[in-house]
Amino acid sequence: MSAMPTSLPQFVPEGAPHLSAMVGLAALRAVCEIGYYGLYVWCVGRMKALLSRAGARRRLEQVSGGVLLLLGLRMALDG
Repeated sequence: MSAMPTSLPQFVPEGAPHLSAMVGLAALRAVCEIGYYGLYVWCVGRMKALLSRAGARRRLEQVSGGVLLLLGLRMALDG
């Protein structure tokens, strides 16, 4: 978010009051961020409910173990 103030001036229309246009663009960006993170939190909550079941956790551990084995094998072969 630290780069946001430096990227906003390019979107201010020519001849528009700079301060009000920048404040409007910053407010729009804040609303978009709130919506994005709200959706993210909702999705994580749904995933938690799904992945907390025993079968799903076991499958996730199997997949993770398989990925780690394949990465180890690749490292051993690349030597």
